[in-house]
Amino acid sequence: MFSSRRMFRSAAVLVLGVVGLPATVSGCGTSSTSHRNSGADLLAADASPTAIPILSSTASVSLPIEDYLLKNDEHSQILYASKLLVRQCMARFGFDYAVDTAWKSPLNPKDDAANMARRYGISDAGTASRYGYHPPADALPAAPPRTPSMSGAELNVFLGDVPRPDNKAPHLKEYKGQAIPQHGCSGEAERKIGKGLQERLPESINDASYQESMSTPQVSAAFRSWSTCMKQHGYSFRTPLEPLRGRLPASPSATEIQTAEADVACKQKTNLIGIWVAVETAMQKELIEKNQEALTQVRDTARQTIERSAKVIAEGAVS
Repeated sequence: MFSSRRMFRSAAVLVLGVVGLPATVSGCGTSSTSHRNSGADLLAADASPTAIPILSSTASVSLPIEDYLLKNDEHSQILYASKLLVRQCMARFGFDYAVDTAWKSPLNPKDDAANMARRYGISDAGTASRYGYHPPADALPAAPPRTPSMSGAELNVFLGDVPRPDNKAPHLKEYKGQAIPQHGCSGEAERKIGKGLQERLPESINDASYQESMSTPQVSAAFRSWSTCMKQHGYSFRTPLEPLRGRLPASPSATEIQTAEADVACKQKTNLIGIWVAVETAMQKELIEKNQEALTQVRDTARQTIERSAKVIAEGAVS
């Protein structure tokens, strides 16, 4: 549930965010991130919570890994600065690469990949009564601007020798007598701004704790208690994730709202949120301890990238 709304920040994100190309174009997807995190320990089998808080929602809850995750406004800032650098590079080759004149922060600038508001499904009674399983209107992400398609020449300068969808890397070294940067203008922008968008370790830990937690005795028992409660309301769901599956209609129906209200009420009755948060917190603390050196490096890299992106935006990428 929680991870579906996030775009994992691999090397492909720069390409996707800048030009809107298919992920396969970048040639820097799963294989590169898995290699980069090959030494990461993402198992927290020994983790066990020492205390279970009573939580009726996730409104004031945070998880340990959030200290290492990029926030939405930081992510948007880096992408915008990257676009400015790409525009500067493309201009050297005579191409007009369009960039939005204003950087627009996300609707919820302090939100991040943990997505606590909907990580465990819906947990707020007021939201359930009004929207059912639909996200509130002010929580919907802004639609990205449409990116005009590139000509073959523009794409060659933008990507350079980056492998195309057929996994073949063209040997493009120059355009009209001018040397193309390694991996094109997208690669030049990445080198200038840093690798803050590529570091996947914090998100890998974020994902691992979520997935592993559902197999723990504590969370499994909480699911069964929640399921029993839902049956008393006339609903047959094994886990809180089941009501979220399937396409939602344009607006919430009365039936959907009633189901969502029962969902939240059963979560509160069984303290499912408190149990789940406690288990994930214990897991993440263990995973952070196991990977502390690498995470510290990731955070330092992210801070450097954020600082560079702020400078690029302030200067308008004119230098």
